[in-house]
Amino acid sequence: MGQIIMTVEAINWTDGNVGHVKVCLNGGSCHIDWGDGCTCYMQTDKCEWLYDIHFYSVSCKAEGRKFDIVISSDGDNIIGIWADNGEMNVYDIDISKCQSLEYFRASYLINHFDLTTNPGLKIIELKGEACGLADFSRSTELKELYYQYTGGGRYSGVKKLDLTKCDKLECLECRHAYELTHITISNKSALKELVYDEETPLSGKPLEIIKRTIERNGGKIIKENNDIA
Repeated sequence: MGQIIMTVEAINWTDGNVGHVKVCLNGGSCHIDWGDGCTCYMQTDKCEWLYDIHFYSVSCKAEGRKFDIVISSDGDNIIGIWADNGEMNVYDIDISKCQSLEYFRASYLINHFDLTTNPGLKIIELKGEACGLADFSRSTELKELYYQYTGGGRYSGVKKLDLTKCDKLECLECRHAYELTHITISNKSALKELVYDEETPLSGKPLEIIKRTIERNGGKIIKENNDIA
């Protein structure tokens, strides 16, 4: 059985009472309890992303009410989750009871998540405030990391990215990571590709270490200019 609990918080703006759920199912179905008495099911016969929205009462915006969205399945078919609720703040998302997860995405309007509970994650995509919340100390199966648009908001001081436990990581993209100056990897790193841009101030010894590792692994580094990024 897999279960994800996403606690969302209404925001007093235009669509601040609209909940979003996007999951990737490897076939089968999942049940969504929106936390206000409403439920729905999503089902597929293949591996695909499924999406649904829910309109909470308009009055909850003025109160800043919280709702626990529970996404559950009787099997191990939930393999991806977007912790991007879109119009409501994600106060917290608990993925610890869904060990089948391989893909995790989070960005703005999020207060808390814990990647250390799910060492099996293979692809992680983070933007904005989510970058400042991430802890990769148990991400031993991670193969792809997208780490973008840091700075601003509550977590403006993201200067170091510790990937020393991510020996299986092969692809790393850091675009618009405005204050990121250091990335640390282990001597056993499988890193083959680094993509970054002129807005990401990687330089000096940390970058040289990454270059040597990627060269050893037969990979490449791509630095994009502002027009491309």
